[in-house]
Amino acid sequence: MGEVLTGGCLCGAIRYRAEADETIHYLCHCTDCQRYGGSAFHSAIVVAADALKTEGAPRVFTKLADSGRDIARYFCGDCGGHLFTSPWPEATRFSIKSGTLDDPGAYRPAHEIWQLSKLAWLEAEGRDGHLQGFEPPVSVGSAEVAD
Repeated sequence: MGEVLTGGCLCGAIRYRAEADETIHYLCHCTDCQRYGGSAFHSAIVVAADALKTEGAPRVFTKLADSGRDIARYFCGDCGGHLFTSPWPEATRFSIKSGTLDDPGAYRPAHEIWQLSKLAWLEAEGRDGHLQGFEPPVSVGSAEVAD
């Protein structure tokens, strides 16, 4: 077993647990993630869909991303807390928002994607960087991760 990640939304109506053999810790600087999260970037851990179990039913908002793929954003319908994202409609993997973890110290980003939209005041930290999505595609939950 690799990582065991637990967490939930702000009000506690939705809880999750992921037991993942493989994960990717990353920052996304795309403008959609900036706008949706109200921050300079989205920080997340990718897990395969079958690794994630939830208690409670998140609501879903989908939008066409700059990558050309539809991305689903899952959130609590009660408190509005952002929980995860996934490709839509296949949902082969989930990106768990690091701020929702019970132990945020478990999050250690190794990659940065969509650096084309990275805010100029953010310093480089020596992470693996990509101007757009992951290249070459990496595998967690499916043959390719390109967003």
